[in-house]
Amino acid sequence: MRRVRAGSIQDAVRGAYAAAGGIECAADDLGISASALSRAIDASDEARPGGLGVNYLHRLCRITPEAAAPIAEHFARLSGGVFKPRREQTQSGCIHTLMSEFSDVLKCHADAFSEASQNPDGFTPEEAKATLKEIEEHRAQLEAYQKYVEEFLS
Repeated sequence: MRRVRAGSIQDAVRGAYAAAGGIECAADDLGISASALSRAIDASDEARPGGLGVNYLHRLCRITPEAAAPIAEHFARLSGGVFKPRREQTQSGCIHTLMSEFSDVLKCHADAFSEASQNPDGFTPEEAKATLKEIEEHRAQLEAYQKYVEEFLS
């Protein structure tokens, strides 16, 4: 991976990749190539001056919430503040996010089988892709909730 300056946004994005399990895992989660992600942290890349892009970064952090910490730390530092993660997620926060993600899955399903769909009897390829993306995000939140509940076993 390319060398980056400590404390730079590229360093923060690299930290997000690491938190997501590495650049290959992040690439799989986002559905883009690892080489594109590697290029996204090259500040000298004139062909891609915008880097990774906030939409991909947002999606990565939703899929792998731990990836958000390096980004939050970076922007907190820029604003003169300090990012302090919550130690424990509350039940209400877990449930709210879990249900919100499930709602997104249901909306995709309802849209796919509505009269407005090009194929109201099934999924179009675009609808299937969108639904699978929402299922993946829901799965990540379900795993986070499972970890929260499992903490009560010890």
